[in-house]
Amino acid sequence: MAIAASKLAKSSSPVRVFAFLGLVATVWAPAALPLYWLSAQGRLPGGDLFPTALLYLVFLIVLPRWQRRVHGVVQPWRQIGFAGLKPLLRGMGLGGIIGVLSLALLVLVQLGLGWARLRPDLGWGLVGIGLAGAITAFAVGWSEEILFRGWLLWELEQGCSLRWALAISSLIFALAHFIKPLDVLLAMLPQFVGLLLLGIVLVWARRIPLDSAATTGLGHPVGLHSGLVWGYYLVNVGHLITPTGAVPAWVTGLDDNPLAGLLGLALLSLLGGIFFRWSQPPQ
Repeated sequence: MAIAASKLAKSSSPVRVFAFLGLVATVWAPAALPLYWLSAQGRLPGGDLFPTALLYLVFLIVLPRWQRRVHGVVQPWRQIGFAGLKPLLRGMGLGGIIGVLSLALLVLVQLGLGWARLRPDLGWGLVGIGLAGAITAFAVGWSEEILFRGWLLWELEQGCSLRWALAISSLIFALAHFIKPLDVLLAMLPQFVGLLLLGIVLVWARRIPLDSAATTGLGHPVGLHSGLVWGYYLVNVGHLITPTGAVPAWVTGLDDNPLAGLLGLALLSLLGGIFFRWSQPPQ
């Protein structure tokens, strides 16, 4: 076991990524296959929810052991991005505020230019949607950031330059959210570009130094990701605004996704510039 771990530590980053995913799949499959069978028989409520949740649980169990055995990391969770409660909460709060205000800015611009109008029956129903969206945003923000900016980015950085690690992890992030036929992908290309830009912004958020020792953490990317998802949930699921048709959908956002249009790409580019400057170590 020690010899195998030593060989993996010396292998290339892509080899380690596939080896880790293979290990997770090997541990997960024996329990997941019966769950999928029960789901197909209609005897498991929730459909594929349980095997998917089990996959993520196995990932969380295997990850710190992988970090210790393969990389010799003494504090794996700190390396992944849990660098203390106070900086974590501070980063989440600041990132969340930026994410929510960014989506609010998109909505205000569309309303101000006459490109959209507010939903006419806004009321207490929106409160319920907002609470459901907050729970969803928190779950998505944490789960995806631990996976993509906690494990994957760090794993790639051990064998690639910082630029290549950023590019590869962001591309994988976008592809993981956009597994669609080629004709659909081409038709909705702004969505893919938006996801790619979002991945890049979240990497820079992950690299924000928390102290003079350039320690980084998951607080900022989790907060930013959650804030953007919550705003997206209100606009998309809550139908907060309705396009007026004054401009094409590729300007305001395809498929009611405010980040999948020209306006959303401009916002993500602005956030990219801000977080890139913020991620630079102090001189």
